[in-house]
Amino acid sequence: METGLSSVEADRRLSREAAAQLREIAHELLNPLNALTAIAEIFRDQRFGPLPGDKYLEYASLAHGAAQRMLQLCDRLVLEDPAARSIETSPVGQVLSDIVSLFGPMAEERGVTLALDLPDSLPKLQVETEALTSVVNNLVVNAIKFTPRGGRVTVSARAELAENVAILVISDTGVGMEPQEVARNMAPGWTGALSTVGVHGDTGSGMGLAVVRRQVELLGGTLELRSRKDIGTCAIIRLPLGPV
Repeated sequence: METGLSSVEADRRLSREAAAQLREIAHELLNPLNALTAIAEIFRDQRFGPLPGDKYLEYASLAHGAAQRMLQLCDRLVLEDPAARSIETSPVGQVLSDIVSLFGPMAEERGVTLALDLPDSLPKLQVETEALTSVVNNLVVNAIKFTPRGGRVTVSARAELAENVAILVISDTGVGMEPQEVARNMAPGWTGALSTVGVHGDTGSGMGLAVVRRQVELLGGTLELRSRKDIGTCAIIRLPLGPV
């Protein structure tokens, strides 16, 4: 019994520490995100003259929208108690479609196909939409970063009504990982990332997977990572559908 209580208290301590770390990271991101939002707004509104083509205007609008969503998320992480986040009805199909549209230009620039695979209908989830968006954003960006030119990243979802769960999958044909790398990344208490430098030269903070795992847990779900070296990686998120 004592061992069980010690384990529970250790888990609670880790949870508090992870939440505090997330708030600290969010606070550090606010200033650069405010600057990026302002710059993207200048391009979107073409304040210094027309942009040379509709694509530039489209990308500027996407960048502005993404920066605003990140600002909202950071504000909530800094100001709110994670345990008190609001739960809302989230149209998961639309959330995933928006994410694929958002990161389509990033994938295209790197010669990677970013595809969306959804059934005709999906039940809505009772979750925090911003947190769900952040989870999938992180996984999609990681997948693009580690998929070589000519590869493919697929975002898909389905409902398993018998298990009362929604399953979201982000799979890629990227560089993959060895079994020990997968085990290390998914071990309790591990705070590293899939990698910090992608195959296209992209760099990262080293916090991608830690943030994703923590947010999935806050949503009441689980994250499973499957990977094979030189074959690809598959991230599987299971989230409760909630009462019908």
